[in-house]
Amino acid sequence: MLSHYPAPVAVDFTQYLSREAAGRVRSQLKELKPYSEIPGMISFGVGVPHPSTWPLNGMTLSIPFAGKSVFVPGYESRTPDSLLPLETYEHPSKGEALVPDLSDELQYSSTYGTKHFNAWWKEHVRRTHAPRYDDWEVLCTAGNTDGMDAVMRTCFDRGDYMLVEEFAYPGLLSPAASLGLRCLGVPLDKHGMDPEALDNLMAGWDEAARGGPRPKLVVVVPTCSNPAGVTMPEERKRDLYSVCQRWNLLIVEDDPYCFLQIRPDGADSPIVPTFLSIDTDGRVIRIDSFSKIVAPGSRVGFITGHKFLVEKLMNSRESATQCPSGISIATITAILRAWGSHEGFELNYLPHISAIYGKRCLSLISLLQRYIPQDCIELPSPSGGMFLWVRLKIENHPDFPSKTPEDISNQVFHSLVKEKVLVAPSVYFKAPSTTMFNSEEEARNIFVRLSFSLPPPEQMEEGAKRMGRALAAEWGA
Repeated sequence: MLSHYPAPVAVDFTQYLSREAAGRVRSQLKELKPYSEIPGMISFGVGVPHPSTWPLNGMTLSIPFAGKSVFVPGYESRTPDSLLPLETYEHPSKGEALVPDLSDELQYSSTYGTKHFNAWWKEHVRRTHAPRYDDWEVLCTAGNTDGMDAVMRTCFDRGDYMLVEEFAYPGLLSPAASLGLRCLGVPLDKHGMDPEALDNLMAGWDEAARGGPRPKLVVVVPTCSNPAGVTMPEERKRDLYSVCQRWNLLIVEDDPYCFLQIRPDGADSPIVPTFLSIDTDGRVIRIDSFSKIVAPGSRVGFITGHKFLVEKLMNSRESATQCPSGISIATITAILRAWGSHEGFELNYLPHISAIYGKRCLSLISLLQRYIPQDCIELPSPSGGMFLWVRLKIENHPDFPSKTPEDISNQVFHSLVKEKVLVAPSVYFKAPSTTMFNSEEEARNIFVRLSFSLPPPEQMEEGAKRMGRALAAEWGA
């Protein structure tokens, strides 16, 4: 008779993993975490917003079963008496777009999202991007990462190629690799993805040599991009769009930093026209997020595109996230309502948040100019967002060409860590590419990503000083 209490048996759990789980690739940015935990480290490596930019700094929750309300603290709001005065509730007037109500929001909703929030977002899209065709739809998501996951699972099969920017966010490259997709980087210049390079890549595609058909989709981060901090001008977008028409490519416009672009005259400075605003064919899938304009933990965003594609993307979410977070939607819609809906959002809040990041961006540029010898780095033209893409002048380094540019880059990274300042090396963002560099060309293609979103001003200045000391010692300046 079998024992009911058998002796423990060692289990090889790898046998239970799917191919996707077994091959899952983690973002290289995770490698920065141990360095960020070193006492006294100043980090320019992590691209997260500062909590002072979040528009919510405390709340109370009414808990009927417990018979009390509970205070939830936030940034610089640690006690209930720090909360702003409670506003008397006014029921939305007839025809008002935003109607947050937990009795509805806490229920399962349509996979597309809550009806009133989707209607509000559609109006925002009309006002901001004015799509040039009629058959477009929106889908509420759990943020940009969720949106990209929907696109990859809907539009690709394992082994397909996906075109990305030459330097791309690891949070895109890693899940793509885990799904068995082959990313291929398209060269960048100071205006973003190079249309001529994309055209040449498609024209010269050899299915036998590549082991697969021509790509059918290109992903771009067109505004204050991560990591390169580039904002594509309208003319570059039109050129790129024409190439995509020629080769029948879909464009995924992954645009979480859209409203963080520098706007010198605030609301009177219009944002750069988007790919969605110039799309005539329905070939643009636009992905938006509230992560950078409300808070990363909100996990709410939107996809906008041709209704056929959006329906297929929605179908993928039915078996994944099921429906967006009702608590997050209720919170965000209440915030939008408090700001004054579209007018308050567009004319007051968005210029306010872009001014915060614009000031930080220009401040870091100024500090780097002050403290780092010009023979060591080349600074970009700032466009806003959260990042500066700073070129290391490897061609001037005393160890070049006896050491490879990547070896020197690694050496510089550790010199910076020794000075207790953390950056993100460009190798973390490098997508596979068809471009072949000689040593001199590679030396001019080594960067570090600096994030100015998190460090307070005094740390930002001290971090620039530390960078200056480390780089001056490396370059013998």
